[in-house]
Amino acid sequence: MAILEIKNLTKTYGSGHTKVKAVDNVSLEVNEGEIVLIMGPSGSGKTTLITMAGALLKPTSGDIFLKGQDISKLSEKQLPKVRLQELGFVFQSFNLLASLTAQENVAIPLIAAGHKKSKALLKAKEALEKLSLGDRLNNLPRNLSGGEKQRVSVARALVNDPGIILADEPTANLDSKTGHEVMELLCSVGCQEKKAVVIVSHDGRLKDIANRVIWFEDGRITKIEDGKHNQMCNHIVHG
Repeated sequence: MAILEIKNLTKTYGSGHTKVKAVDNVSLEVNEGEIVLIMGPSGSGKTTLITMAGALLKPTSGDIFLKGQDISKLSEKQLPKVRLQELGFVFQSFNLLASLTAQENVAIPLIAAGHKKSKALLKAKEALEKLSLGDRLNNLPRNLSGGEKQRVSVARALVNDPGIILADEPTANLDSKTGHEVMELLCSVGCQEKKAVVIVSHDGRLKDIANRVIWFEDGRITKIEDGKHNQMCNHIVHG
């Protein structure tokens, strides 16, 4: 089942001779449990595309359907609820609040969605324990490794049980070993949690977890190829 459907999406900046199409009439579907990797040179429009898919940027034209709802037509007052309930975000720079513990950082989306703080902290604890961070609940971000920060970020993205995870350069600030651990984690999110996962990255290693690799250039899809997801997935699930 398609979780995300992008139809004839365009984002234009400027006008006249300075007019630039960052995304140019792009159509794309992402299914439940599928991992899609979007690659391309800097300035190709891939980050603009994922930002629109995450309801953080309005398209100039076209439609974005999330679980059948056209979110591109929603008002600014309606969008925060969609972001909280239907979308999970994983960022290159982690975006953790420095003054909050790992548990408190993960609880933020739940509190924002209206959960009582005590319940939110309990669910955050459970989410972190699932990612082997039960002994890091009370650690501030400065006392976590890069890999641990990214796992906290993934726990925060998953805690509201969204249908899709959007990850922007999730391995960029990590060494090879830690980057591989985060790759396996994102793979399990697709395989075992049955979430749709869309990753924007320059990191070619991420092809190992992708079902599809979509190449982007000058705001358009130029090529689609198969990833190596099945091989990686079998290794994770069956050891």
